[in-house]
Amino acid sequence: MPALSNPRYERFAQALFAGLAGETRVKRAQSTAYLTVYPNCSNGNSAEAAASRLLRRVRPIIERVRELQAQAAERTQETADKCVQELNQLRRDAHSDKAYGAAVAAVMGKAKILNLMVDQPPNTSIDFSSAKSMQDIGRKLLQSVGFKEPDDASIKAAIELNDKFIDDLQAIYQQAQGPTLEQHDDKRTESI
Repeated sequence: MPALSNPRYERFAQALFAGLAGETRVKRAQSTAYLTVYPNCSNGNSAEAAASRLLRRVRPIIERVRELQAQAAERTQETADKCVQELNQLRRDAHSDKAYGAAVAAVMGKAKILNLMVDQPPNTSIDFSSAKSMQDIGRKLLQSVGFKEPDDASIKAAIELNDKFIDDLQAIYQQAQGPTLEQHDDKRTESI
């Protein structure tokens, strides 16, 4: 199916197609596509209703969007297949030349293209469970913010700050618990 004869309908179909990959619900909304083509329409429910009405009445718009999706899928598949074929040839050439590093790189590239493998960022989390002393905890606290080799004075300051933080957390907990039995007894004693 060629482009729609009505240029506004074609632009609406193109905007709907582009919006399908939107990061947010608003960018994917048919009202957003409608406002792209008909900017004088008021935003919100009016644009949503007009877009819905247009899609119901002009069937070729949806057919055009489906055609654009099929074309995009075809281009993607063709590109992936082509890359895999080229990497297969490179792997064969590298293997026959006993260039095993290049062969492994070609196989890894193919695995990435086929989504058989996903690059994962290195694990930068700090494992506090292996800490055996407050000194270790202070060091790990500083390392968790990027301080590679903390000195003793910095570690001591981190421990003091951590102790204050724990005290503040306990105070919040105590405040949330309400008055304790001891506090009630103290108040009764004061009133006598």
